[in-house]
Amino acid sequence: MNRLAAVIVLSVLTAACAAGPTTSPTPATYADWPPNKSYPLIPVPVSSELTVGPNRLLVNLLASATNGSVARPELPVQFRLYYLAADTVNPAVTADATYMTTISQLPGLYRAMVTFDRAGEWGLEAIENPGKPESLVGRFIFDVQQTSSTFAIGAAVKPEDTPTATDAAGISAISTDTNPDPDFYTTSVSQALAAHEPFVLVFATPAFCSSATCGPTLNVVKSVAANYKGRLTFIHVEPYELTMTDGHLQPVLDESNNPIPVQSVNDWGLPTEPYVFVVDADGRLTAKFEGIAAADELTAAFDADLAGG
Repeated sequence: MNRLAAVIVLSVLTAACAAGPTTSPTPATYADWPPNKSYPLIPVPVSSELTVGPNRLLVNLLASATNGSVARPELPVQFRLYYLAADTVNPAVTADATYMTTISQLPGLYRAMVTFDRAGEWGLEAIENPGKPESLVGRFIFDVQQTSSTFAIGAAVKPEDTPTATDAAGISAISTDTNPDPDFYTTSVSQALAAHEPFVLVFATPAFCSSATCGPTLNVVKSVAANYKGRLTFIHVEPYELTMTDGHLQPVLDESNNPIPVQSVNDWGLPTEPYVFVVDADGRLTAKFEGIAAADELTAAFDADLAGG
């Protein structure tokens, strides 16, 4: 199984919010973080890459008694993050989490922007109704890597001759979006970089997405893009090699029957899909979103990109 497909299998179990690990990975022994202690909540990070520096942390919050999601818009949740090798009592990072809807008929996730200052094992403590008598707590141990497989925020991105099209027939040959915005296919990444155009790059395959979040993510980007036409260039790229079979696009499969990622996926280091990248006029990455993205955070990222960060 190729790397992208393997991680997608994992993301289906977590990002879909219906399942996920019920216990933390077996860690080193920490006095205040016994791996076998029961908590009423199970906070499970669903982001596939958490690295040193700023991160968009997505968390699936489950009830340990049922393994079902407890996420709902009116429920306040706080994240406390501990670098366990240094201090298991005092959090290194504290952040109020924001509820985020995912896809129809599935529970939401909680998100927060957090910064990790070092790699290693970190502890996530999620507190439901913080500061109140009915407060509930859950803990989970996870790894933070030193570097990311995707471009780091502030890094110069790589030119790519991504597919373009000028009419409906051409778009239907390169996109599985059933209601495509033609403006998402007029410009390649290389062309946008050469013209010093700030742009938004969306890797998503609405027809073949394993996590079921690609179509919704692309639709959210399209809805927000309506307010930025003429100021930002929007580019949609299917992450897998496709071929036309009996009048329909189908993924090209490898010998193990896994879809084959396009070269752009490898060059941009995608560990999963969908993914949204925001790039400024100087060709530097200003924001990135793994998995489902919400309109408010995309709007904030687009505005910051146009304002120069």
